[in-house]
Amino acid sequence: MREQQAAQQAAQQAPPPRQVKDKNTPAWLEAWQDPMAGADAFSSCICTADLAGDGEFRLVVATAMKKMKVWNGTSLTSEHDLLEPPVAVCTFYPAEPKSPKRPSLAIAAGTHVYIYRNLRPYYKFTLPALTVDEQEIEVWKMVRDGQIGPKEAFDELANIRDAGVSLTSRSLDLLAMEDGAAGEVEQLRAAYCAAQAPEQLQHFTSITCMGSIKKNMDEWDATSCLFVGTESAELYVLNANGSAVKTTTRLPSVPVFVASTGLLDVDYRIVVACRDGRVYTIKNDELSTVVIELETQPCGLVRTAKQIHVACMNQVIHCYHAKGKKAYSLYLPAEITCIESMEVTRTRAVRCLLVALANNELRVYNEKHMVSKFDMMEPVRGLSFGRMGREDNTLILCTKGGCLQVKIMPRLANLEAVSQNGPPPEQDIPLAVPKKTKLYVEQTQREREQAVDMHQAFQKDLLKLRLNTARAYVKVMKDGQSPVNDSFEGVTVRIQASVQGLGPLFKIRVHVVNTGTKPVYDVPILLVPSDVDMYDLEEVIMQCPALLPGLPWIDAVKCRQKDPAAGAGEIRVIVATKTSPVPLITALIKMPLSEFLD
Repeated sequence: MREQQAAQQAAQQAPPPRQVKDKNTPAWLEAWQDPMAGADAFSSCICTADLAGDGEFRLVVATAMKKMKVWNGTSLTSEHDLLEPPVAVCTFYPAEPKSPKRPSLAIAAGTHVYIYRNLRPYYKFTLPALTVDEQEIEVWKMVRDGQIGPKEAFDELANIRDAGVSLTSRSLDLLAMEDGAAGEVEQLRAAYCAAQAPEQLQHFTSITCMGSIKKNMDEWDATSCLFVGTESAELYVLNANGSAVKTTTRLPSVPVFVASTGLLDVDYRIVVACRDGRVYTIKNDELSTVVIELETQPCGLVRTAKQIHVACMNQVIHCYHAKGKKAYSLYLPAEITCIESMEVTRTRAVRCLLVALANNELRVYNEKHMVSKFDMMEPVRGLSFGRMGREDNTLILCTKGGCLQVKIMPRLANLEAVSQNGPPPEQDIPLAVPKKTKLYVEQTQREREQAVDMHQAFQKDLLKLRLNTARAYVKVMKDGQSPVNDSFEGVTVRIQASVQGLGPLFKIRVHVVNTGTKPVYDVPILLVPSDVDMYDLEEVIMQCPALLPGLPWIDAVKCRQKDPAAGAGEIRVIVATKTSPVPLITALIKMPLSEFLD
C-alpha cells in the first residue's frame, strides 16, 4: 500500500508531458483585413515601396474608380484623385546622387505616365504623337472647308478604317455615333464635326502595360528605368528620370503583359505577351526570333531568371525555358484570374508561383507541385507579394468586391516541393464496374459456344499480318532503304551516319563497312537534303575508291543551315553502284535544331 501511495504522489508531482507541435505549419497568417477599403484593382495596379525613406514600405493601390490610396500599416494615410482610369502602377529610383534615395511613383493612365515624388505630382510624361494618315487629314480638311457634310465624312472615314488604316480618336468617336434615331444621329454628328473640325488633328496612342528594370546595378535602391507598351504595338524604354524615350521597339501585336530581367546597360530581356496569342522576347533593344505560340489568349505573365510562366484562358499555365522550350504545364480546375511570382530568401532561395482562380481558391506552386491552397470569400482580382511595413514576406490581396486583405507567411512555413513516392492516390479509388446486363450475359454465352471459330479467325488475321510484314521487309531490302542491305552480287554493306555541331554549321560523318566477301570499287555516296533551300553542303557526292571486306571507310562533309530559325530537316545518304539502278544501301539523317546562344 505504501508503495502504491508513493507512486501516486510521484505521478501527481511530475510535470505534464510535453506537447509535440504540429509540423504542418500553416502557409499564411491573417494579418489585416478591410472589407470597406474599396480596393478594386488588378495586380498591375498594386505595389509597395519605401516612399518616405524611413524603412517603412507603404502600400499603394490605384483603383478603377480613379483613386490612388496609400496605406501605412493598417491606416489609410492619403487618397489622391486620378484624371484617368489607371493601367499600371510601379516604383522606380531616378538618377540622383543624394542618399538615402527615395523612389518615384509612376502611374500609367491613358496616354500619360504621372510621376509622383513624396506623394506629390512631380512630372507628366506624354507618349510621342503618331503620324496621321494623309487621307484622314484630307477628309477633316474638307469638313472644315464645308466641301462635304457629316454624313459624307462618316462614309469616307469608315472606308479608310476598313482599309486597315489606324485612325485618330476624333475619327473613331465620330464613327461610334451610329445608334439611335436617324434625326438625332445626324444632329449629333453635325454638332461634333462643327466643334472638332477647326482643331488641329493629332493622333495619340494609349498605354496598355508598364514595368521597370534596373539600369546598371542589381541592388534594391539602384537606378531603374520605366518601359511602357502601347496600343500602337510599340514598347518604349524611358530614361532614368522618366522624361524622354530612350529606345523604341516595334512589336508584331499590341502588348498586354510585360516582365523583365537583367540590367539595362549590361544585358537584359523583356518578355511581352501580346493579343495575337504569342509571347515575344526583346533582347538588348532587339526583337528576338524566339516566339512562343499559345493555344489561347494570355491572362497573366511571370518571368524569373530562367523560366517564363504564362497563364492562358483555357485554365492552363505553361512554363517555358528562356529559349522557348516548353518545360511543363499546370492544368487547373477553374479560370485563372491572376498570377504573381513569389521569392522567399532564407537559408536557400525558394521561388514559387501564386495562382488565383475564379472558384475563390488561391494556390501556391513550387514548380509542378502545389505546396499550399486556401479558399477566399470571393474571387481575387489582384495580388502582390513583397515587403509591407517591415515584414518581408507579405501577401496583399484585392478581391472583386473591393476587400483588402494582408497575409504574412510564417518563418517556419514549408514551401519545398515533396515528390510522391509509391503508387498514386487514385489507385485506392475503386473502379465503377457496371452491372452485368442481359446483353453482357448473351455476349459471354456466344463467346463460349463459338470459341473455336473465334480462335481460328484470330490466327488467320495474325498470319496475314506476318505475311504483309515479311513482304514489306523484302521490299525495303530490295530498294536499298535498310541500314544493312541484302547480299547484292556477294556484297553486303553496313552504313552509319552521324551529325556533329550545334549549328548553324554542322559536320556529317559517314561510316561505311563492307561486311561481304567481295570488294567494291568506285562507289559514289550521295547526300540529298529533303529541302534544297534549307542546307548548303560542301560536297553533294563523295567518291569512295574502294570498299574492301572488313575495312571501314570514313569521311566527313561540312553542312551549313542557311536559315537557323527555319527549323530542322532531313538528309538522305545513298550508297550506289555504277552497275545497278538500285542503291546498295540508304540512311536517313534527321538534322537537329540550331542552338541560339543568349
